Amino acid sequence: MENFESLYKIGEETVEQALKTSQINFGLFLQEMEQEFARLGFRTPRRGGVERILILRLDAVGDFILTSAAIRELRANYPSAFITLVVNRRVYPLAEFCPYVNEVIPFDTPFVSPIYNRNLLDIIKNSFEFARENFWSKRYDLSFTSPADATHIFMSYISGARERIGHSAEKNDWSGIFLNHPVSGDKNILHSCLIDLHLLEASGLKVNRKDVEIWFGNEDFYTAENLLKDFAPGKIKVAVGIGANFPERKYPVEKYLEAFKKIIDKGASLVILGGPAEVKDAKFLQENLPADSVKNIAELKLNWRVTAAVIAQTNLYIGNDTGTAHCAAALKIPVIVVNRNSKEMVEILKKGEYYNFFPYQTEAIVLLCERPLEGCEKFGNCYAGKPHCITQINPAEIVKAFDEMIYFKMFSRIKKIS
Repeated sequence: MENFESLYKIGEETVEQALKTSQINFGLFLQEMEQEFARLGFRTPRRGGVERILILRLDAVGDFILTSAAIRELRANYPSAFITLVVNRRVYPLAEFCPYVNEVIPFDTPFVSPIYNRNLLDIIKNSFEFARENFWSKRYDLSFTSPADATHIFMSYISGARERIGHSAEKNDWSGIFLNHPVSGDKNILHSCLIDLHLLEASGLKVNRKDVEIWFGNEDFYTAENLLKDFAPGKIKVAVGIGANFPERKYPVEKYLEAFKKIIDKGASLVILGGPAEVKDAKFLQENLPADSVKNIAELKLNWRVTAAVIAQTNLYIGNDTGTAHCAAALKIPVIVVNRNSKEMVEILKKGEYYNFFPYQTEAIVLLCERPLEGCEKFGNCYAGKPHCITQINPAEIVKAFDEMIYFKMFSRIKKIS
């Protein structure tokens, strides 16, 4: 087994020096790393071309689903390569059955802006330890990373990959320092999925398909099937997503209750999804709605594969802008999303988060706030750390969206695909 202690030592010395001086000498760091990578043969092309590929996608469930198309197309371009996919530990169950990679490795690390702080030093230290254990012995020919944040870009470099493809980060120079193939964005390409595919095309690769995918196994399907067995036969099954990673993305459960009472009266039944953080709110809904029309599975602590399999058996999604919405969209199930973003800012910019992460490849109604409330005006979107701007959306808007979606599905020829 090769000894890569010389590479690891550079990382240790960089962290030690930064702690003493409160700054990182990236010039010296890169000089030492490049010399050592070259000495160990990391910069020498293989005779057989690209044989090993690393894909980094360390953020949330929705982000991972939207990059599934790029993962598939990368495999299509390199059918015989050994591909490693690294994901956030929480996303791992959803990535585990990806048919386009040879291995999936979970890794957790905090996200930071590309400026010096203690968390950045933690990222450097953790990245070196992870690379020593998982990357260096494989000698990657190519790394592909979609997000342009410090964590992804730095890990791409530390992996030792000879060719490093990623987005050009306009607000910092990290991409130019650590990626040797940074790709600038196209202002006409706004959606996150299409931006990832553009990254491939701009690097000279072919893109044949643009649909996203989601993967779960037979066991997951049977588990989900048993959970919903004999539940509300003949009623419209609505997957309900009341959770979110950020508090400002959560629509108040009391307002959901008001909307759900009317939706149930119209012939719907609810399958309430969530994790430990949603147990209390899910129980509140369950206790205040007709028992025969509510299936509360939030307290079961289902992993993301089983959650996706449950959603696949429903007819509609209603909920927050979170991973469950993207699961539904990937399964071509219609979605109604209650969103913290403002109509005002969307109309002005015609881009940004609302467009980048809009539900993909399904019929969607996205309910937006009228305008940013006090304290959020300068952002255009809500960053209050609590349900704030999103509270402007009236429960009646959810009911109206439900009526519109059901009417559309009844009088269209589009069938649910699961």
